[in-house]
Amino acid sequence: MTHPIFEFMTCPRKTSILRFTWKFLLRMLVPILKTEMSACVKDANSCNSARVTFDLPIERESIVEYVQGDDELSYPARLNSVLKILCCNDSEDALLLKWLAELKDNILFLNKKNESIIFALLKMEWYNKDDNFVRLYQELILNLVTAHPIYLKHVLYFIISIFVKVGADKEVVTADERKKWQHAHDLSKCITELIPFSQYTFYVALVEKFPYIRSSSSVLLHYIENLLTVCSYLSNKRHLILECIIEKLIQIDALCSKDTIEKYEMQKEENLVMVEDMEEVSNSEEKLNKMAFPLAHTLDVIMNCLFTYVKKECFFNDGENLNWESTKKLYKEILTIFDKIILPTQGSCHVQYVLFYICGFKQELCVGFLDFLWKKVQNPNVAPVLRQISAFYIGSLLSRAKYINISTVTGCFDLMCNWIHRYIEAHTSRDLEVHGTFHSVCQTVFYVFAFRSKELLEMKEGHKYLQGLNFDRIVTCRLNPLRFCDRNVVQNFASIARNNQIAYVYPVIERNNRNLLYACFRSNTEEYSAGAMITTFFPFDPYLLKRSKHWIDSWYRIYHHTCKDDEIMDSDEEEEMKVEEEMFSYGSSPGFKKSYLKAIR
Repeated sequence: MTHPIFEFMTCPRKTSILRFTWKFLLRMLVPILKTEMSACVKDANSCNSARVTFDLPIERESIVEYVQGDDELSYPARLNSVLKILCCNDSEDALLLKWLAELKDNILFLNKKNESIIFALLKMEWYNKDDNFVRLYQELILNLVTAHPIYLKHVLYFIISIFVKVGADKEVVTADERKKWQHAHDLSKCITELIPFSQYTFYVALVEKFPYIRSSSSVLLHYIENLLTVCSYLSNKRHLILECIIEKLIQIDALCSKDTIEKYEMQKEENLVMVEDMEEVSNSEEKLNKMAFPLAHTLDVIMNCLFTYVKKECFFNDGENLNWESTKKLYKEILTIFDKIILPTQGSCHVQYVLFYICGFKQELCVGFLDFLWKKVQNPNVAPVLRQISAFYIGSLLSRAKYINISTVTGCFDLMCNWIHRYIEAHTSRDLEVHGTFHSVCQTVFYVFAFRSKELLEMKEGHKYLQGLNFDRIVTCRLNPLRFCDRNVVQNFASIARNNQIAYVYPVIERNNRNLLYACFRSNTEEYSAGAMITTFFPFDPYLLKRSKHWIDSWYRIYHHTCKDDEIMDSDEEEEMKVEEEMFSYGSSPGFKKSYLKAIR
């Protein structure tokens, strides 16, 4: 009797079934072999040998023919040997050039089955090679994203990684490192021109790969430098890229309060005083321009980079003549970002100076910014807090910016004081929540007056003009703005107004002080509590960042108050006044010279 297994193996039909089953089992084993092969690729990345030795007849056989082969069983081994060479930085350039040229002409070979070769090519440090290698590699990648758009995002991610890796350990990069960045930009530029829809994909990838804000200053600085370079060839996405940059800067700025910066700087100065070794002293002197607080240093170098970019974009190559069309376009983009991100962020101390700087290029820009802010103040549909902050921006800009002439100040005074007097006539309620904008505008007027009083009084009939603003009616009205304004602003305004016989407001101040003292003894009264004060914000208070400060120094006004009431102040009050004057700031509003506005619309 014949054994069943013998009958099965001798039957021709059943033998073919056995062959088919064997081939099927081999195909099932391929994924397992691929998994083992991927581990070999990782080992190849750590290749430290001087040169790679090849175990394939590369001189006689093409890479495509070698990988495809005839034997399916040895496919993983062949693929692994190719990956070892692609992933090793010491592989011979001549061989790699030959492979790149062949793969460029056989782009369909790089499919899902050979996906590991694609990722090995993307991880290759091609930007370190010579110009011929770089050019051939870029052609290969362009063919790849054209034939296989599915790999577009991966390609862009690997390009962006170059912005982070190159020069990550130092703030000042070499010309050679900048050349590597340029290679990456050349490739991304070609891709975005070849595939239009890739522009948005590239922008999204840039935002996703933005380094953590607490990363080293060099990493953040170089990434933002490269983002600004992207703006040069991705102009239709520039406003989005600038918005991304400023949004990150706002996050850093919010963590760099003035108190924190001053605390670290004081500690730094104390440490320098204690240093006795002369060599250590000389080394410390080299670092005097570096902010002691790490995040402040990061913000400082990035702000310096941003100011440099604004100057480059707004002026021709000579650096002297203003490119008005380019400046208007950049101003509008930054103004939109200001409205969306900077204005609602009260904790920002330095980022808003980008707009302060660009407004100094031409009077039309400054007037346009003031007009933008004043319209927000007047608009009842804008949130009250934003209306108040807009008033503070007006006051701070009018007070601090040297490029704002006195005629602009008087024009803003006319607008604001007329609005204040109309408001007084129309309202009688004392509810702070209702009149917060009114009190903010009043404080703005007092603030600007204290800052620019000398120039105002030196005008022809300047004293008569200031008396015509009728400050007496403003401070004595039922809405009592002095009670809600910042104490420093009130004291400076009162002193200057009395010394120049513009208004006498000390009786109102004394009455408010008595009411405040009386309120302390009334358990059921909160009307006069400290909480009734409006939250004051001076957006253009002194700029504390050392490296980037030079961009705004020449346009920045320091407050100098000459008080004639020394006899009524003791020494403590005088010292307090000096501190208050140092931190004094205020603003104004535009909208009066329509010819200025037409130029930027």
